[in-house]
Amino acid sequence: MGVGSVFVGFFGMMGLLLMSFPIAVIMVVLGVIGGVMLFGWPLLNSMGPVIWGVQNENILTAIPLFILLGELLLRSGIADRMYGALALWLNRLPGGLLHTNIGCCSLFAATSGSSVATAATVGTVALPNLKARGYGSRQALGSLAAGGTLGILIPPSVNLLIYGSLANESIGQLFIAGIIPGVLLTLLFMVYNPAESYVIPVSSET
Repeated sequence: MGVGSVFVGFFGMMGLLLMSFPIAVIMVVLGVIGGVMLFGWPLLNSMGPVIWGVQNENILTAIPLFILLGELLLRSGIADRMYGALALWLNRLPGGLLHTNIGCCSLFAATSGSSVATAATVGTVALPNLKARGYGSRQALGSLAAGGTLGILIPPSVNLLIYGSLANESIGQLFIAGIIPGVLLTLLFMVYNPAESYVIPVSSET
């Protein structure tokens, strides 16, 4: 019976995904139906206090605010201007805009707290500039993927917030502990690839 329920849940999830339902809705529907099948209707009575308790966690309320801040930086054009300023400073180094990707990711990670938001936002700004200057896709996407990982380490970090909330650890101490590793990882990303591995931008006139 347990194996059959797993298969029913799996195929039900795949069917809802193919019907373009949001993943959050699918998780809620399958979680409620599966919980009722396994534990009975009393599960629904216990869901209310759990949801209310999570939503009233002061620490976790920072997560949607970080996401909102990332959207504000992108929609207001601040991210574009930040990328342009870093490009002027770092474009002299071997690798050019690829170093700008890492630097911009590290700065944006200090505001968004999310690796996905960091990579998506900086990639939206950086990829058109990289393609226009003839950089290879491998180097461009690799630098963005590496820089995006800084979002979970450089404070403020959503992952550190969740860990601190679950483990009852000090959020401030976790943030302080992530500063030096985040800065070192940023420098290592910029130093790791030698200048010979980068594609030299080719002018469109040649």
